[in-house]
Amino acid sequence: MKVSMNHLKEWVDVTISVQELSALFNTHSAEVEEAYRLVDASHLVVGYVQEKTSHPDADKLSVCQVDIGGEISQIVCGAPNVDQGQYVIVSKPGAVLPGDFKIKKSTIRGVESNGMICSLAELGIDKKFVNADGIHVIKEHCKPGDNPIDILELDDEVMALDLTPNRMDLLSVMGVAYDTAAILNLPLKDRTFTVQEMDEPIPVSIRLDTPNCMSYYARMLKDVEIKPSPRWMQSRLIAAGMRPINNVVDITNYVLLETGQPLHAFDYDLLNSDTISVRMANSGETLKTLDEQVRTLTTDDIVITNDKKSVALGGVMGGAETEIGAATKRILLESAVFNPVHIRKTSNRLDLRSEASLRFERKVDPKRTILALEMATSLFQQYASGQVYKGIAKVDNVDYTEPIIEMTLDTINGNLGTNLSSEEVSEILHRLQFKTTTTNNTFHVTIPSRRQDMETYQDIIEEIGRIYGYDKLPLTLPQTVSKGSLTDLQKFKRQLKKQCTALGLNEVITYSLVPEERVNEFSKEPTKHTSVLSPMSQDKSTLTMSPLVGMIDVLEYNIARKNTDLFLFELGKQYNHEETEVLCGTLTGTLSSTRWNQEVETVNFYTVKGLLNAMFESMYLGHLEFVPMGDYANLHPGQSAYIRDYHGVVGFIGKLHPEYEKQHNLSNTYVFQLDVQELFTRQRKVKRLQDINKFPDVERDIAVVVDENVLASELLQVVNKAGKRMLIQSEIFDVYRGKPLEDYQKSVAIRLVFSDPKRTLETKEVDTRVHEILGVLKAKLKAELR
Repeated sequence: MKVSMNHLKEWVDVTISVQELSALFNTHSAEVEEAYRLVDASHLVVGYVQEKTSHPDADKLSVCQVDIGGEISQIVCGAPNVDQGQYVIVSKPGAVLPGDFKIKKSTIRGVESNGMICSLAELGIDKKFVNADGIHVIKEHCKPGDNPIDILELDDEVMALDLTPNRMDLLSVMGVAYDTAAILNLPLKDRTFTVQEMDEPIPVSIRLDTPNCMSYYARMLKDVEIKPSPRWMQSRLIAAGMRPINNVVDITNYVLLETGQPLHAFDYDLLNSDTISVRMANSGETLKTLDEQVRTLTTDDIVITNDKKSVALGGVMGGAETEIGAATKRILLESAVFNPVHIRKTSNRLDLRSEASLRFERKVDPKRTILALEMATSLFQQYASGQVYKGIAKVDNVDYTEPIIEMTLDTINGNLGTNLSSEEVSEILHRLQFKTTTTNNTFHVTIPSRRQDMETYQDIIEEIGRIYGYDKLPLTLPQTVSKGSLTDLQKFKRQLKKQCTALGLNEVITYSLVPEERVNEFSKEPTKHTSVLSPMSQDKSTLTMSPLVGMIDVLEYNIARKNTDLFLFELGKQYNHEETEVLCGTLTGTLSSTRWNQEVETVNFYTVKGLLNAMFESMYLGHLEFVPMGDYANLHPGQSAYIRDYHGVVGFIGKLHPEYEKQHNLSNTYVFQLDVQELFTRQRKVKRLQDINKFPDVERDIAVVVDENVLASELLQVVNKAGKRMLIQSEIFDVYRGKPLEDYQKSVAIRLVFSDPKRTLETKEVDTRVHEILGVLKAKLKAELR
């Protein structure tokens, strides 16, 4: 927000320099990015071009005889628009223009030149706000030798504020004036605007068909004359970073700067209706805006209509069909309040930012709607010769109730660390223009509509603190210093990462955004996903349902570059109905380097399962088991499993489906995914220690024939339960299929280890226990001893 000091002084008598005011704003209000003079140049005078002749040795140069007040100065000029009889800006020798450009007497192609005829751009005015193709020709009344800065009303200073989103009240000169008055403890000037109405009533009616337009006010004028705005107004706009256009556009922009209330002017004769209605757009409806772009609208967009079709995009930009032009005679002036959420959605979706949308997005003061309308109407009467119809067309559904926030003096001093008296606090609140009543050191503060960022008593205390002066607050050390620490879950996640690294996996970090068509690649079934409204690219448009999607891209990228042995993990997030942290892994390639005397071992299902089992054992999660899961998105149906316990599933493991591997130029690739929170809740906290057994173990090997569908985990579960405490270990060491077994059978060899910590086991009792185990296997799984 750029603030003209001349504009600010119309609201509050500022006698200090812009640098001094900037220093106060930095400590009491908002950060000032820079403070500068609008035109920082000296030795400038008005010159009158008495004679212009062509340069004898340069086609594009002219030799001008210029009256600069009491003397004639010869100046060589290269501007194409310089001509005899013009009043121009002359920079005399000794002047220093912006960019440290020093003017001095010189000889140009053999002709003496005593100074320079200037454009406004050469005086430091941004080229986008002025005509930079030639010199500036002064149209205002003046005489040679006058100060052109005064004639053009460019003698101004500018304060550029860097505003935070909550200080929407500073997006206007009035808002800055309120803060300036509070900081300097000065009164605000009382300004009034008078409107002379005709007897003819306004022929327009307003209808609101959506609650997203809270109020809509309109004035109407006729016999409007389109012409340049007055010089002082153009200078204020330039200082604020706006390009002057014509009196109608400039007046609406000027009022916007002054009050913070956006306005819009329609060519009434192009509306072709005496009814203005505000509604939500229909899906697929189109509107050509003032920038000549045809916009396709959605039901989230607010539109102004002539009761037949859309004529403006409410709160964002007007429509091209009702644009003010040179032939405009009657205008309809709009001042309204729109829902900031819908303005933000429309502006972001269409990538259409405007000064109006910026203010509506951050909420406008509803009490300034009528003020801005009357101010603009008054200016139209003065500078556009407009005649005003009687009355204001309006619909107003705004709740003007101002909230009251209560706080005690002790609360204020306790938060600020000060010892302010009740009178000092009341005085600061009065300077802020907050209506306040006090009862027994309890303040009842009425929040004005211009400060919609004030929601809690902490906000009020912050206001008191900044006006009092943060530099005056006492310096105190913290009473206690607490030592930072990690939560149990944070420690658990760090342990997971260390275990993965120890097992030979390399960590990667992938994008959370993926293409929409790939979001469910590793979901059990398609689920609702979350998409970005305005993605930078379609490849990064949707929040991922599994980090595995991004990890597959990493595999594909590396394998295409001959890096084929990849063992990766990522501790990332999946975005379903809520964010969930998951540990994912992808493994492909060989486990050892090629050697002449041994076969190369490649990654397989049992490799990955073994890695996970090792991690589970070290993390006290050894009770988790692997259960075949059948069909799952993009996983091999015969080589995939759920990882679970009796509480439920914590993840999955599997080989990529051959068709999916082919699509991504992969082969023999295995993946896993584990829910970190589910693992954490299942971690066994008790670490059991036991003495090393001094008595010998007894081993027995058995081979049983079972149905092909019987799982190894089922066999071991039955064996361990039947073996009781005497059985300390069981493991499968061989599986056989073939003759003489049937096609639906398999032979599983199991090694049983028995021991007792108090004595040596006898052969008889071990044989008895083995017999019991075989009996239970036969009863539960129909297993037969081979």
